[in-house]
Amino acid sequence: MLGRASRRYLLLLDAQTRVEALWRMTDPYDGLAVAEFAEAAAAVSVSAQARSASLALATHRRYLSEMGTELGAFVPKIPEQVRMYSTSRPYRFAKPVAVRTSSGVEQRLPADEVFNRPARLYRKLMEEGADSDHALDVAAARVKMELATNVALAERETEHEISKRAGIVDLDVIGWRRVIRPERSKTGTCGLCVAASQRRYKTSELRPIHTGCKCDVLPIKEGADGDPGLQLNNDDLKRLYDDAGGTAAQQLHRTKYRVDEHGELRSVLVPAKRGQQVPRYRDSDTPSLVDLDAESVRFNEQQLTLIRQMLTKSLSLGRGEGDARVLWQRRQIARYERLLGL
Repeated sequence: MLGRASRRYLLLLDAQTRVEALWRMTDPYDGLAVAEFAEAAAAVSVSAQARSASLALATHRRYLSEMGTELGAFVPKIPEQVRMYSTSRPYRFAKPVAVRTSSGVEQRLPADEVFNRPARLYRKLMEEGADSDHALDVAAARVKMELATNVALAERETEHEISKRAGIVDLDVIGWRRVIRPERSKTGTCGLCVAASQRRYKTSELRPIHTGCKCDVLPIKEGADGDPGLQLNNDDLKRLYDDAGGTAAQQLHRTKYRVDEHGELRSVLVPAKRGQQVPRYRDSDTPSLVDLDAESVRFNEQQLTLIRQMLTKSLSLGRGEGDARVLWQRRQIARYERLLGL
């Protein structure tokens, strides 16, 4: 049976593949098509958020139960809108949505807004003279990043609500610890997470995150054996420092961080000095979770088939070769044929 990490990885990969496919079939200059994409991508994201939040709930129930704390029938209600609406500066692309949470009514960003951003990014890159294929790839990466961030925010909010509840039903639960998960990271263990894993947090504190963060959370209870995450971190860190050796180990160990309040993402983990490079270490013997080359070929073949079908439908509806949608579809077909060597 798959563990939480594997199940989370697969559901995120599936959701990202679906939204990327939707994006690559969307004309960034067609306002209606972009709106339809944003709505469809938001639906995929909301589903992935809910599934990942359920995995987090089950996992943290088990953690607490093993430490003698039961949550009963408690289920946190995590809204579809996982991003805050920033009031620090005017936002001209969307109006806030009033969402009721355990903290009261909050102003949040509409779920579909972030999926309008790739089209704006694409058009900006093209205005700056970028190659259209490069601009499309950059925007596709933005689509996947926005979805992954949404999933991470839903998980974090789930953890936060569970932590607060645990502190209420069991007064011995006094906080939580960030637990690094080197085995989950294809890009390596992050120095920011290594540094942050060394401190305790109160149950009321929100876990600071960063792009691609794979950390877990374990509760802390009163007593000598009440901080299992500390021992797990120490075991992983000893191995990491031994594996990294010399300079790499020193960089990981000495990383300094701070917590910033991001208007949309709330608590985020950043380097102590703005712009400072964050050290990472990945064991060269750790295999990738997927064969990326094979996955790329499969994706390109799938996209080529779908866009050829779209072109056939456009032509059957009487759209001529000068039609903007037909031109877009022709360019995409040529692109995927080139990628596949056809």
